[in-house]
Amino acid sequence: MPRIVIIGAGFITRVGHLPGYKAAGAEVAAICDLNPAPAQALAAQYGIPKVYGDWSEMIMAEKPDIVSVCLPNVLHREPVLFALEAGAHVLCEKPLATSVAEASEMFAAAERAGRHLMAAQNWRWDAGSRAIKRVVDTGDMGEIYYGEATAMRRMGIPTWGVFHQAKLSHGGALLDVGVHMLDLAVWLMGNPAPVRVSAQTQRKFGTRPEVAKMLRSAWDPEKFDVEDFAVALVHFANGATLLLRTSWATHIDAETFSVRLAGTEAGATTTPPMVFRNHAGIPVDEHLQLQKVNSYEREIAHWLRVVSGQEEQLVTPAETMNVQRIINAAYESAALGREVSIEA
Repeated sequence: MPRIVIIGAGFITRVGHLPGYKAAGAEVAAICDLNPAPAQALAAQYGIPKVYGDWSEMIMAEKPDIVSVCLPNVLHREPVLFALEAGAHVLCEKPLATSVAEASEMFAAAERAGRHLMAAQNWRWDAGSRAIKRVVDTGDMGEIYYGEATAMRRMGIPTWGVFHQAKLSHGGALLDVGVHMLDLAVWLMGNPAPVRVSAQTQRKFGTRPEVAKMLRSAWDPEKFDVEDFAVALVHFANGATLLLRTSWATHIDAETFSVRLAGTEAGATTTPPMVFRNHAGIPVDEHLQLQKVNSYEREIAHWLRVVSGQEEQLVTPAETMNVQRIINAAYESAALGREVSIEA
């Protein structure tokens, strides 16, 4: 089995990476975090032999085959590049980077090192997502000319971590939850090249003391400087369009994480997994019957097969770069108050 280390002892390590490696029968050799308490607690829970406070020291000492990077967004670049140069394959939490230039630099480093670098876009392993991808790949839906990517929470501003400060997270709802459904939509639509984006971001809830109080005063409203809502219209080179909507807090009926597709022969949604078409001139709704799966376990199992040369990585550099281009263009559009073009 490969030698594995994890950088970061936060939420995603607890719920995703460590349980995923354990389910796959893979042992983690070491874990690192600036805060020793959570790292030591996870080490005790999962039988991890070593705990470090410095990720570069850990990588040099442990000489890992695989590094999971589970840090705040703005801290991804340096450990990813260091791990790749040290000869490790890297699974990095989403979003991979905070800029197109950073993402390009990371993939170039992976290519030079002959190692895999994959963004951990967990929703691709959701049962509904995989089922709709199978339908799309048959060509049964015809030309997919429109999509909607929705990641909307009713009252779900994160109550942990540093999501609320731009200096550590770079962005808010768009980078935290919006990137999930954006990536899923780009994948399902066949990774068309984005050419134009018009976007708007808002900060309507996070700066309000009464809202922070409702959520255990988990952040300082005066220091909340990222968006809690964003909407974007993306135009692709093939003529398709995508509407992206994301929020941490919005007055809506229920939380929604879903991608909707419109094709010339059928439409579909991922949540719930359904296909819509006409049969003998009659509109028909097809409810897909699927077994529940643990998407984190499936993601990690796939990643281990990628590293061992058994599979091609599901989240490709080309797809991740297009997602990054759309995100950066959306923030630029919102800042300028106009539509912006995207260069490949």
